[in-house]
Amino acid sequence: MSERPISDAQSIVSDAVELAGGQHALARELRISQSDISQAVNNGRTDSRNRVLNALGYVVVETIRPMKGQNR
Repeated sequence: MSERPISDAQSIVSDAVELAGGQHALARELRISQSDISQAVNNGRTDSRNRVLNALGYVVVETIRPMKGQNR
């Protein structure tokens, strides 16, 4: 599996919801709350999105990079 940009998170979760047959079905399958899935689909709280992605087998790695022209 290759790396994907975090901007793909919403579509990854939406695809998983569709394959499972709905948010409730995916929540049961992954053993997480349906509200976490709802927030991840609706681009809500970051911690909810990360919990869902982790349950789907993804690890979220955040990095910090200097802004262009700001690295001394």
